[in-house]
Amino acid sequence: MKICHVISGDLWAGAEVQAYTLLRGLKEHKGADVEAVVLNPGRLYDKLSETEIPVHLVDENRNGYGGIKRILIGIFDQIKPDIVHTHRYKENILGATAAKECNISHLVQTVHGIHEALKGFKQLKMRFYMFLNIRLTRRHFSKIIAVSGDIENTLKLTYEAEKIVTIHNAIDFSSVRPSRDASHLRKEFSIPDNHRIIGTSGRLVPIKGFDILLAAVRIILKDHPATSIVIAGDGPLKSELVDLSRDLGVFENVVFTGFRDDIYDIVNMFDIFVVSSFHEGIPMSVLEAMALSKPIVSTNVGGMIEIIEDGDSGLFADARDSGALAAQCGRLLDDLSLLERIGEGARERVSNEFSAEILTEKMFSLYQSVMARS
Repeated sequence: MKICHVISGDLWAGAEVQAYTLLRGLKEHKGADVEAVVLNPGRLYDKLSETEIPVHLVDENRNGYGGIKRILIGIFDQIKPDIVHTHRYKENILGATAAKECNISHLVQTVHGIHEALKGFKQLKMRFYMFLNIRLTRRHFSKIIAVSGDIENTLKLTYEAEKIVTIHNAIDFSSVRPSRDASHLRKEFSIPDNHRIIGTSGRLVPIKGFDILLAAVRIILKDHPATSIVIAGDGPLKSELVDLSRDLGVFENVVFTGFRDDIYDIVNMFDIFVVSSFHEGIPMSVLEAMALSKPIVSTNVGGMIEIIEDGDSGLFADARDSGALAAQCGRLLDDLSLLERIGEGARERVSNEFSAEILTEKMFSLYQSVMARS
């Protein structure tokens, strides 16, 4: 079975990590022959180029919509895929229109998350793209894969229920390996040896609720002053969050790392991994933290309730409730045996339910069901 994935690759975020994990798994599957089309040079393209997976770069910065579509048609004509699998709305639109020209009838897409609300011209532009995406998805796509049951329920408001299936994100355990001892990073970030570390990672955008996290930090430090907070990632809210940390009087205990390509090393130094988001799908960062035996303290939103078993692999707090978030972190800081037990439970949970092998088999079975409808 020939499968071609089409993905933007402009970031190295959850969708890209998930596509890379799946493509590597399918490459080793005896029933699959995979190739990929990536629309931007970057980490995803570089990492795929290091594998034996054929990868085609169609740089969207040098080609407009029409140019990308023509190149895609040429690639599809050359490799003749049985299934085209797309990620995100832009790739859905391009993949569907190019596949139609090549008489490819089996299209699958993954919905990795729910779009954030935008304002002004950006909102109008997004509405137009989403209109096209919905119309083409209804007409041309055989299956829509949601990465969480929460996202599946949202998609059912727009699409036929029988088109939608949930396949959770997963991780390749062999790739989640720190390369440096935590003591080196403590020195780099000037974190005292006696400090416990609460950390998180992600894009610094409103939906992640980092302002709520910083408010929780002020509460945590009252009872646990020997605590440092590490926020790994970059984004449009960085300067605003730095200013907020100063206003709250917690700046000296907060480390903003910016973008890092050694995220496993950073997460490995955490004692607790915290999620303060207002909505989440199945975040790769959380699965990776669990694989590193980190207990999770999270808001009880979206796909997080599908990942975490409260009290066994993590602890929940209500969204937008900084006091509840602080209290759950405090429980773990006060009871190190509980912290260790939940960390071990987190690793066991992700190993049993969210492995790359499980993802690969579920996805291949879905491809088979799509092909069987020919």
